[in-house]
Amino acid sequence: MKTASSVPKIGVLICTCGGQIAEKIDTGYLSQKAQELAGVAVVFTTDRLCSAQGMAQAKEACRGCERLLFAGCSERSSLTFNEDRIAAWLKEMGLDRAMFEVANIREQCVWIHDGNLTLKALDMLRMAHAKLLTNLPVPPPVKLAPKGLVIGGGPAGMQAAYDLALAGTRVVLVEKKAYLGGHFCQIPYLAQSESWPAMCVSDCVAPVQGRKVVFHPNITLLTASEVEEIIPENGNFRVRIKKGAAFVDPERCVACGKCAAVCPVEVDNSYEYGLKKRKAIDKEYRLAIPDTYTLLPDACTGCGECLKVCPTGAINLGAAPEIIEDTFGAVILATGFKSYDLSALTHLNYGSPNVLSSMEMERLIAARLSRPGGPPERIVFMLCGASRIKNKEIQVGVPYCSRNCCSFAVKQANRVLAMRPDVEVTMIYFGDIRTYGRAFEQFYNEAQDSVEFINGEVVRVTESEAGLKIELVSPNGETQELEADLLVLAEALLPEGNELINKLKLKTDRYSYPLEIQPRLLRPTESYIDRVYVAGAVVGPKLVQESVEQGSAAAFKALGYLARGEKELPKFISEVNAAACSRCRICEAVCPHGAIKVTDNGAAVDPAFCQGCGLCASVCPSGAIRLRNFADEQILRQVEVAFGSVPDGDPKILGLLCYWCSYASADLMGVYGHKIPHQNFRSIRIRCSSSVSAGLLLEIYRRGVDGIIIAGCPPKNCHHGAGNYMTAKRVALLSAVMRQMGFEGRLKWEYIGVPMWRELAKAIAEMDKSLRKLGPVSLGRAL
Repeated sequence: MKTASSVPKIGVLICTCGGQIAEKIDTGYLSQKAQELAGVAVVFTTDRLCSAQGMAQAKEACRGCERLLFAGCSERSSLTFNEDRIAAWLKEMGLDRAMFEVANIREQCVWIHDGNLTLKALDMLRMAHAKLLTNLPVPPPVKLAPKGLVIGGGPAGMQAAYDLALAGTRVVLVEKKAYLGGHFCQIPYLAQSESWPAMCVSDCVAPVQGRKVVFHPNITLLTASEVEEIIPENGNFRVRIKKGAAFVDPERCVACGKCAAVCPVEVDNSYEYGLKKRKAIDKEYRLAIPDTYTLLPDACTGCGECLKVCPTGAINLGAAPEIIEDTFGAVILATGFKSYDLSALTHLNYGSPNVLSSMEMERLIAARLSRPGGPPERIVFMLCGASRIKNKEIQVGVPYCSRNCCSFAVKQANRVLAMRPDVEVTMIYFGDIRTYGRAFEQFYNEAQDSVEFINGEVVRVTESEAGLKIELVSPNGETQELEADLLVLAEALLPEGNELINKLKLKTDRYSYPLEIQPRLLRPTESYIDRVYVAGAVVGPKLVQESVEQGSAAAFKALGYLARGEKELPKFISEVNAAACSRCRICEAVCPHGAIKVTDNGAAVDPAFCQGCGLCASVCPSGAIRLRNFADEQILRQVEVAFGSVPDGDPKILGLLCYWCSYASADLMGVYGHKIPHQNFRSIRIRCSSSVSAGLLLEIYRRGVDGIIIAGCPPKNCHHGAGNYMTAKRVALLSAVMRQMGFEGRLKWEYIGVPMWRELAKAIAEMDKSLRKLGPVSLGRAL
């Protein structure tokens, strides 16, 4: 046994997996060779380490060891001894999570080869040992402010704030408007749920949700306020909020309405989309919460009439905005949606008072169709207003389906007919009706008895004394003309809060909706910025119930951090050598998680936001950034011992497989019984595929590797945004250089998802065949 005072005390755990591994590997020989590795103090062999008994025995056998090396199943794909269970076990043993490495001799050795595999297993054991020797401990946890910030007071934001408060966490809820509820309150009749084809009225449910928020002692409500600045800093979020001027003291206002009665100024009421007026001091609507009158400073003339009649002295015309600065441990973005500006669709004549948006129609329904000149007798609904625009010649609108429009239009048609059965209702749809789900499909079925549905595309809307003239073209090219008193356009929906999305540096899709991090199936509401959650319609069009669900989900995820008051850091984080930093800002630009900030002192990584992808390290031109516990030197140390058992003449093939997808795919080759005939393939589970720089690849070739396969997540599925695309381009450029040097065919890039093990196996086989013709690499001599 070789030991030295500078080498940590290592325990080696060899599992035979109930004999599966021992059938092809001489575990006695492996144990003997393990004892010769530097620092190894204990070698413990068991039949089933994942059992309670096996873990207890291993814990006792390795008592006093500082690091553990496990040879057995894959920590990524094992169904019984995966990395989460391992982390909990290490914590129980009092060992740092980074002081553990795995030699995956089951999935990527025993299960993919026939014959005696002892020597390959020994190579894999040495690779894991080489890395374990140089691992660094996980840095201490970062303290978090035990307070949450919720931005947006719609149904998602209110629910998130209330759930956090209910759990005992302090919350600040910031709402841009003077009242809570957002669009939720403007829609008088709300669909209840997927399984309940009935309506609920917002006048009932909005105050119920709003009152819970306003009067909870753990919630600080800031209405008529905006977040001006939000900066990730020291693991938290430093936030500056502009609180609107309190012209009316909510503690004194009794909502008597005397101020509005004497106010001489009338303006369009934005809550009613200008269909009604309000006074310069007034409530947006009667049931607005907080139950306080608000003053519009741009409309107020300062006449003072309201001061004379206010019975409680609640009005202060000289009030000024207030700046509030605070620090939060988590942020929930729930800013909702906004309607597409239909005036851009000039052919639809949206400027006419007889052409309304879907949201404006909601307010007309709330007014029971009351309009100047009397209620309409002929109403036409047009679906896909600015949605599903696929003609590239049309430069306005969005190409996606806004999801709720068809359902809302059918609901509105039913409400119109319930109030006035004599109204003629026509609905023009674009190709198909998309009333998704059981409840809305029932609404649609009911509407077909009374509503005329026409398949066509509106090409022109004009106005005459007789009303609106609507020209449309059917799918077969026939033209048709309709007359109507009112045209309702089911407008496309967009995310609200783009300024905040940009300030937080959230990754978005092409339509500016913030992206949830991959895998989105399992991590809903989580954005690419750690502890920034997105909930409700800001993520995409949703029903109220769905927004409430997401608000609760975001609160639950944030609570896990806020309740603890700290965040444990990952094993893998980027670190900067400030002395070597050239302040080029490339790292700041490519970081998908907003973890890097460049100042005059150089780049700095906030470890509480870093997610260890390694993109920054691979693009740093001065080599100032390294990925802790996944540094290039560690990969090279593994390469140096990886191919000791490969016979002369056999090509040495290295797979650099991404942490998330392609390494698991390599495991599945064994799980599904696929056999690789030669034992000359080794893999290293890297972080994101883009953590591999061109310089590292060349150094690997220097050490005698004949061929390299880099595999990352499939298209549109990278866990770090676009890391796989960056690698594909990098490999293409380096391949072109190598081709000019006469070293073609030795570097391959593959998009490999977890179930794509056949494609990975094929890539390995093709490279093996090619390299046997090309012969050993001599790239090291050429560099």
